[in-house]
Amino acid sequence: MVQSVRMTEALGAWTGEGGTLTAVAFLASVGVAGLLERVQYRLRADEGRAWWASNGRDVVNAVALGAVSSGVWIHGFRGPLVVCVAGTLVLLLSMAQMRLESRPGSTWWSVGVALALGAPILIAPGAVARVFQRVVLALAP
Repeated sequence: MVQSVRMTEALGAWTGEGGTLTAVAFLASVGVAGLLERVQYRLRADEGRAWWASNGRDVVNAVALGAVSSGVWIHGFRGPLVVCVAGTLVLLLSMAQMRLESRPGSTWWSVGVALALGAPILIAPGAVARVFQRVVLALAP
């Protein structure tokens, strides 16, 4: 039990410092990630023609992760939990791009999906932090 308490403390948590301004910053970072993921998906079509497209996709994904991580941190999450939460959101958003490919207005859909995926972090950040802590503890006791 003592080990799991130490692990939970090392993971970080939500500090409870969220407010209107931090919520707006978080939503902006998630919206940017939605746009970046759309760019990343469009680069996929260029992979056969341009040698740099594959590396470009990796860079765009890293920038999206950085954008969401900064938004999560500004909203009040701390420690490695920031990267766990942000990475999960970016991964889910990247997976959603396959479904959005042929939709009219796919860029708007991408931003909307990003905001929907970020909603739990905005509405119940403490609960999201606890769920991630439990999952990490279950995976790495």
